[in-house]
Amino acid sequence: MKAIRLHQTGGPEVLQLDEINRPIPEPGEVLVKAHSIGVGLADQLVRNGRYPWMPELPTIPGIEMSGNIEVIGEDVTGHKNGDSVIVTNVPARSCYAEYIAVDANFVFPCRSDVDLADAACLTNYRVAHRILHTAVRARKGETIVIVGAAGGLGSALMQLANDADLKTIAVVRSDIKATFARDQNADHVINSQTEDLNERIMEITNNRGVDHFIDPVGGDKFVGYLDLLAPTGTLVLYGLIDGLPEDDIFAAQCKRWNYSPAVRMFSIHSYDENAEDTSKDLAMLIDMIAEERITPVIFAKLPLGEAASAHRQLEEGTVLGKIILQPKLD
Repeated sequence: MKAIRLHQTGGPEVLQLDEINRPIPEPGEVLVKAHSIGVGLADQLVRNGRYPWMPELPTIPGIEMSGNIEVIGEDVTGHKNGDSVIVTNVPARSCYAEYIAVDANFVFPCRSDVDLADAACLTNYRVAHRILHTAVRARKGETIVIVGAAGGLGSALMQLANDADLKTIAVVRSDIKATFARDQNADHVINSQTEDLNERIMEITNNRGVDHFIDPVGGDKFVGYLDLLAPTGTLVLYGLIDGLPEDDIFAAQCKRWNYSPAVRMFSIHSYDENAEDTSKDLAMLIDMIAEERITPVIFAKLPLGEAASAHRQLEEGTVLGKIILQPKLD
């Protein structure tokens, strides 16, 4: 079978299309034939060697896939050949491939009336749901800033925030992305390339600040976002695009004690061993797609061999929504 492998870390060019043996499911596993494979931030961080949970090389990246069960391993119940399924939170990764043999506990059913391409985007929505409803426990009417609101996870956050009746402030880096965010029904849009982020947020909130600030970037600007929080507001870091914050976060919080700010790191890896919660989350999100409460925005469908192109487009900042890989494409 064909699979994308990393033999070394680096730029998009290190994503290599290899021909390898098709895996054979062991007891407790199923073999899934890929329909659509999600491409996301975690894959980029694995590729460039900056992910906190780096696998040994060579490795097949990817933690999100939709497809159909091809082979049932011994001792597996609750699944049958041909089932449409979602594969997510895979401890061993390996989703950038035509087939994956995976623990049956990490394979979840997909409704027949939900497109498998849309289903491949649901890891983003699951992360977004857990950020909103577990990490910050957002309540109706609260104000939330979404940095990178035009991306795959950012647009998922936007849609779920709208569904929860939050007041959304989308932060983007171009006029095209600003238009996209407005089309996603953002209440306010800030183009950080042409507008002062701090001034605009304080203008929008009448100098109160925001209840929640959700950031995938980190780096040297992260600590400064504490100044944009309302009293008892929460600042969340869920990605490392610019690396870890360099300042002493707790010391920065103490300097702003009168506002009682909270800082939370978030990773969906918190649920790696919890298949039951994963199943509940995905079932809810699949129903939300079927009810048209959320609509995954797919920017491009590319052949598996174009994984490097997908990563290049993500790094160039041209993607609106989600890129997926489909091995069936020529």
